[in-house]
Formats: sequence, C-alpha cells, structure tokens
Amino acid sequence: MDLKQGMDKDEFFNIAAHALCETLDMHPSDLNRMLKEREADVTTVLSPGLAVPHIIIEGEKKFSILLTRCKQGIVFDRSTPPVYASFVLVGTRDERRFHLSALSAIAQIVLDPRFERKWMRARNDQALRNVLLTATRKREV
Repeated sequence: MDLKQGMDKDEFFNIAAHALCETLDMHPSDLNRMLKEREADVTTVLSPGLAVPHIIIEGEKKFSILLTRCKQGIVFDRSTPPVYASFVLVGTRDERRFHLSALSAIAQIVLDPRFERKWMRARNDQALRNVLLTATRKREV
C-alpha cells in the first residue's frame, strides 16, 4: 500500500485494519483496537522511519502482512521521526513460526544500507514489492 498523505498512527491503524480485515475474516474495528492496544503497550517503531506493528489474533491458519510506504510520514509519536516504511504482521498462534520468519526477513531487508533509498524511489505498489522480493537475505532451508 502506498499512502499519498501523512497521518498519525490512529488513522494509519484504521486504514490498515480495513485493508486486512477481509483476508483475516475479522471486523476492522477489532483489528484497529488490537493494533492500537499493542502500540500503547510497547511501540513498534524499531528505528527512525521504520515500524513493524504486529499482533496475534484468535483462530487458526491465518497470517497476513501489509507492506506500507508513506512518503509524507506516519507520526507514531511526536518525539520520534515519522515512519516511511511499515510492515504490519497479523497472525494466529499456530502461525508463530511463520510470523518469526517474516520478522527475520524484514530485519535483514531493512538493514541493507540501500533499502531506504530504493523504498522511497519505488514508483508504484509493484515496485515496492520488488524492493522486498529482490532484496538479498538468507533463506531458510
């Protein structure tokens, strides 16, 4: 998802919840509430410009990732820089291994010194996906 305007975390979580609700078979208000509660508990902003909101939901065999770029920035907290890259992970407990593998892959991708430049220069949604798919990282065997 490529957001065209800046926003605060509440607006972002609302947009993310609506984008993910159908895939996860959940009401967007429930997803929104869970994302907000998770962020209130411990911030998911991992470094300047990067956030990885992630929650565990009830049920089985559900996992989804929402990749988001916001060139104008998402303000998670007024005391930290805006977030330009966000990876929202939502899954059930039985998908925990996949959840951790996704976190590991994201970490490897964003640690590449070229990531931010490529992410911000990508022209569209497909180009954003390609930044991730073509990134160098160790694959699980």
